[in-house]
Amino acid sequence: MEYPIIQVKTSDNKLLYGLYLRSPNSKTILVNIHGTASNFYENYFIELLARKFIDKDVSLLSTNNRGAGVYDAYQETGAAVEKFEDCLIDIDTWTEFILKEGYQNIILSGHSLGTEKVVYYMNNGKFANKISSIILLAPADSYGSHHILDGKTNPRLPQIKSLLKKSENLIKQGKGDIFLSRDAYGSRDGIMPKSADSFINFLGPNSKVLESLPFKTKKLDFYSKIKVPILVVIGDQEEYTAIPITEALKLMKQKNKNTQIFQIKDCDHDFQGKEKELINIILNFIKK
Repeated sequence: MEYPIIQVKTSDNKLLYGLYLRSPNSKTILVNIHGTASNFYENYFIELLARKFIDKDVSLLSTNNRGAGVYDAYQETGAAVEKFEDCLIDIDTWTEFILKEGYQNIILSGHSLGTEKVVYYMNNGKFANKISSIILLAPADSYGSHHILDGKTNPRLPQIKSLLKKSENLIKQGKGDIFLSRDAYGSRDGIMPKSADSFINFLGPNSKVLESLPFKTKKLDFYSKIKVPILVVIGDQEEYTAIPITEALKLMKQKNKNTQIFQIKDCDHDFQGKEKELINIILNFIKK
C-alpha cells in the first residue's frame, strides 16, 4: 500500500499535507477543504468517507490548507495568521496535483469556513473550470455571524468592534503581526487568537469573506454564478449562517437553481452522531 499522507508545496512555499486514498482506476475524486483551525483528519465523517468511497470506486483527498490548526511557528501558518484570499493558492495547488493524477471528475467539498473558500474559489480559482460539482457542508457566513447570530445581535459584537479598532492601530504602527487576545476570534464563543492583520482581513470592512456566503446581506452574488451541481447539507443546531438557518437555505435555493439541499434533524455543526446519514446523502449526490 502506498503511504496515504502526502505533501505539496504552494507557489509561495508553504507546505501542506493531506490524506490521499486512491480507488483503483477511478476517475472521480472528492477533495475536502476543512473549516476554521481544523485539519484533514479531525472530523469523523472523513473516516467514514474514506471507508465508503473505496468500495464505491471514488477516491478521496482530504487536505490541509494554510489555516490548519491555530499557529505553526515554523512556517508562520495557521488560522490565527491566515489571509482568507490565500485559499486560492492552496486550492490551486491541490487541484493541480489532482489534475496531474489524471482525475476527470473533481468534486470540491468544504466544511464550515471551507464552504466559503469553495465558493470564493469557484469565482476566482485558476482551475475552477475543472471542478465538476461542489459540496457545502454546514455553510457559514463567518463575517455576518460575528455581527448577528440566528437573526439577533451577537452579544460579542462590542468586543469585536473594540478589537477591530485595536487591530487598525496596531497595523498603523507596523505591528500587524501582533496577536490579539486568545478569545479574539469566534462568533459563538471566542475560540482562538488572531493577529491584527488576520483579524482585519477576516472581519474588516474590505474583507473578501464578504464575497462568499454573506447571508447577512441577503446577497449571494458569487454563489449565484456557480454553474455546476451544488449539494448543501446542514444541521439544525448552532450553525453559523447569521440569519436563521431556514432563511439561509431558502436564499441559497433562490439564488442558484443548481442547488440541492438537505437539512439533518437533531444535528450539530460537525454532524456528530449523524455521520452515516451525511455519507449516504453525499454518495447519492455523487451517483447522480
